[in-house]
Amino acid sequence: MIPNCIIIDQDPKNLEILKILIEKQTFFSILSCFDNINDSKHFLSSVNVDVIFIAFSLPEFDPFVFLDSIKSDSQIVFISNQTEHAFKSFEYNVLDYIEHPLNEEKIQKIEMKLQKLYNNSDQKSKSHLYLKSNLKKRKVYTKDIKWVEALGDYVKVITSKSDILVLSSLRSFEKKLPRNKFLRIHKSYIINLDRIDNLSSKNVEIESNLIPVSRNKKAELEKMLESK
Repeated sequence: MIPNCIIIDQDPKNLEILKILIEKQTFFSILSCFDNINDSKHFLSSVNVDVIFIAFSLPEFDPFVFLDSIKSDSQIVFISNQTEHAFKSFEYNVLDYIEHPLNEEKIQKIEMKLQKLYNNSDQKSKSHLYLKSNLKKRKVYTKDIKWVEALGDYVKVITSKSDILVLSSLRSFEKKLPRNKFLRIHKSYIINLDRIDNLSSKNVEIESNLIPVSRNKKAELEKMLESK
């Protein structure tokens, strides 16, 4: 899975520079950019974000209060020239801390750190999950999962053997799946990339079942399939 990211910076010039630098790296996919905290918090409440690039220049903004409030598993990259911020940021186990002026080398170092982190995570990823359904825990091999569909407060896990209804949000369930094998291609669907039979401009086909692909996920899906 190509890591996605957002940028939070009130300075339009700095934001544009960082956006250009990130776009040069094929490793990242930018979901959105924000010049204020409220909009970014609203976005993070409904979207899984892998990496947050955030500047300390925002007015009346305590980034550490922000970290405590978002309740996210996102990796954080802080951007600031103030030394005291650097020391405290690493108490929060952030991915990296970078200073202005920004350049390609600094972004590439972040990319390398993230690749190493994800490679270690993939190596440790389990080949199976235990899914609680109807008061029982069922062992399901991830290779047998075809796709996962959101159904209100539940998700329906479509496997080679049966369909399993699990009490979970799609967002929470997504975190349990191997990043290099599964992709959320729509607000209501996660698919197993190895199960795709055909791909069109609007859908993927898995065993004659058509599953919609959101426009903003099409490029990421194609990149992941090309890398397999």
